[in-house]
Amino acid sequence: MADTKKKGKGLTYTGLVLLLVFAAITVLSFVFYNEINNKWFVQSEENTALVNFIYGIAPKLIHTAQVLFVTLLVLYIVCAIIRKVFRTTPRRITIGRLVNSIVKVVIWVAAVIAILAVWGFNVGALIASAGVLTLVIGLGLQSLIADVVAGIFLVCDGTIGVGDVVTIDGWRGTVQEIGIRNTKLINYSGDIRVCNNSTIKVFVNQSRETSYPTVIVGIPYEENLQHVKEVFEANKGKIKEMCPSVISDIDFNGVDNLAASSVDLHFGAKCNENDFFAAQREMRGAIKTVFEENGICVPFPQVVIHGSETSGK
Repeated sequence: MADTKKKGKGLTYTGLVLLLVFAAITVLSFVFYNEINNKWFVQSEENTALVNFIYGIAPKLIHTAQVLFVTLLVLYIVCAIIRKVFRTTPRRITIGRLVNSIVKVVIWVAAVIAILAVWGFNVGALIASAGVLTLVIGLGLQSLIADVVAGIFLVCDGTIGVGDVVTIDGWRGTVQEIGIRNTKLINYSGDIRVCNNSTIKVFVNQSRETSYPTVIVGIPYEENLQHVKEVFEANKGKIKEMCPSVISDIDFNGVDNLAASSVDLHFGAKCNENDFFAAQREMRGAIKTVFEENGICVPFPQVVIHGSETSGK
């Protein structure tokens, strides 16, 4: 989690170093513009082929560094503006991250085109053939396009956002990121699941309303059910105090099951979704403690053997 947050704040250390290096090259190239173009890297027949080759590519390398400097600088500024604008609510943060991903792709595509132009490629012909190339790529990357479109609709619909606790295909976790192609979930144990956006057909968003965790507590068949109800009602406030994650009264919902060795009682309460499992653990511990204080024991497996007397010979 911490590494993800650090990456989201701006350039990494490697990116910052590259930005400084390209900035230094750019500044020096403007300061020594005449020397670079008219003195230092002038090809002549007196030089060897290797020297002339180096002199020929040196200005292109310098121009490439200039393009990369501008690209990294624009990326840093634009991403900082996006983080500044889309930071107030989970929905805005989600939209900001998606916009940030799209902007990065656009800027880097523009940078690649500029670098190709520096090295003498016919960029106009490349752009003119982009329609045919797009068609070919589109046919081969239909699943990728479907993921991108699905991700845009996920964000625009507002049904899911960064920070929401959701269940997708039975896997429950917190939405860490909704990207161009996939959505990342992280569960309470730190495991990360990556789902392609186009595969998210049905999901449960558990963060929009309070959750209702339930617990099952067994009592022996010999125990009087009415007595158990009275004990619970008399100690309901105490049980609530022992469950800080619960935000409502704890409900006794009756008998859940007549099991082999116990009568299973059903309890439930409201809590914030992030406290779902904590509330369950607290309720189990509090109810068990109160029951034991009032002589209500937790049942243990029992086996009843029936036999018949046989007459002698």
